[in-house]
Amino acid sequence: MDEVLAMFLSGQHEFTARVHAISEDQWRAPTPDTEWTVADLVNHLIDEHRWAPPLLRGLDLDAAGKVVEGSRSLPVDGGVGANLAELWDEAAAGSADAVTADGAIDRSVDLSRGPTPARTYLREMVFDLTIHSWDLAKAIGYDELLPRELVEFVRANMPGSGDLSGSGLFAKPVEVREGATEQEQLLAATGRDPSWSPPG
Repeated sequence: MDEVLAMFLSGQHEFTARVHAISEDQWRAPTPDTEWTVADLVNHLIDEHRWAPPLLRGLDLDAAGKVVEGSRSLPVDGGVGANLAELWDEAAAGSADAVTADGAIDRSVDLSRGPTPARTYLREMVFDLTIHSWDLAKAIGYDELLPRELVEFVRANMPGSGDLSGSGLFAKPVEVREGATEQEQLLAATGRDPSWSPPG
């Protein structure tokens, strides 16, 4: 299988395992993304993966946005609970089908920054899946260790080099201990403290 597709599906698998490990009392728990609860984080990935099918089919942003709005078929119940996990499963299945369709990965997608190779778009989605899998694991007390090949792929395809804070999406890189693992170095580059734990 194409490496980008394999890593996309691996990232989805990691995030899905953590979503299904969330207990009912953890949906409003804090995460390493200081402005997001667990429910906010899962909702972020749901929205991101809802966009993939229409974009990979060649729709422009306006048309894709209408499809995304029309796809919100399941009740959210205040943004928490088992039905939010179901929404993730629905969005993930749709994006997995879209990225593995014949020729999809070799197309171009219409993003806010303009036409973008689908491979670049998917690498960015793998980045989000990987980093947010760690965020979610830390928030709910799940095994935080990510597959080595996934971490290596993301580090090799970082959206930028070294300091990501210039994008406005990340904090300044965090210093890590000597001999830090590759996963710790990746997290630190995104402004995350690998030793983060929930407050209290």
